[in-house]
This record gives sequence, structure tokens and C-alpha cells, in this order.
Amino acid sequence: MNRKIVALAICGALLSACASGPAYRAAVEPDDYGYRDTLLTSDRYRVSFAGDYGMARETVENFALFRAADLAVNRGAERFRINSRETSPVTSHSGGGPSTSIGYGWGYPFWGTSVGYSTGGASRTRYETVLEIQVGDDVPEQGQDVYNATELKRNLSASVAADGG
Repeated sequence: MNRKIVALAICGALLSACASGPAYRAAVEPDDYGYRDTLLTSDRYRVSFAGDYGMARETVENFALFRAADLAVNRGAERFRINSRETSPVTSHSGGGPSTSIGYGWGYPFWGTSVGYSTGGASRTRYETVLEIQVGDDVPEQGQDVYNATELKRNLSASVAADGG
């Protein structure tokens, strides 16, 4: 009987781990995964999505696009234009001695390096996408990096929901 209970507990834990995958959500803490957006001017936003460790780069990019479309729809706009986009890996190291790293800071791109030696440890990489978008009447109907917000949300909603959103 105890073996059955242990087996059921293990199955339940495995299923809950699968169900609690990456989520499309607002980032709560500064180093947390999720989306952030900042109003820059009356018609421009900085939108970002920081993925959790193990989240695919494409998923991070799709979540940032989905958030941009969400902002446009919430403002009553049919479309938005991406003026700039950047997807960067963010690598963290744990254990061992000093190591070499290159990272990306929050907000404007701040790059830094450090050099040292490593006696072991592990590194993990996650991705962050930062978009600067324009929303409003000045966005042309068509053009490079112009997206129909409702269509984009409709096309990406299944993958956002499948990945926990």
C-alpha cells in the first residue's frame, strides 16, 4: 500500500511540474521572469520579456511580441510598429571560483565583462527580449515591422496558453 502512495505522489509531482511551466505574466521582482513595459512618450513604449532559465529564445521573443500586441489592443490601436528589438542571453554562474561572463543590464543596454578563473561550478542561460514600439495614429497601415495587434494576439495565443499563460 505504501508503494502505491509513493508512486501516486511521484506521478502527481511530475504532472504538477509539467503544468507549472513558464508563464506569460508580469515580472514581480527586478530579476524575475515575465514582462515589463514602460511608457516612454505618448505613443512609444519599451516592452520586455525576461525568460526563466530553460525557456526557449523563440518563446521569449513570442511573449514580448504578445505583450506589445496586448498594449496596442488595450490602447484601442489596431496595429503597432517595432522601432527596435534586441534579444540577449543572460548567463549566471554558480559554484566554483571566479569566472568569465558577459551580461546585459536592465533598461538601456549596459554591457560589462569580468575575467578570472573557474574551478568548477555551473552556468545557466536565459533570454531577454527588449522592444521599443510605437502605438497610435502615426503607425502606417503596412510596412516593415508593422503588426496587426489583434491578428498577432490571435495567432500567438495558443502558444502563450500552452506555455503557461
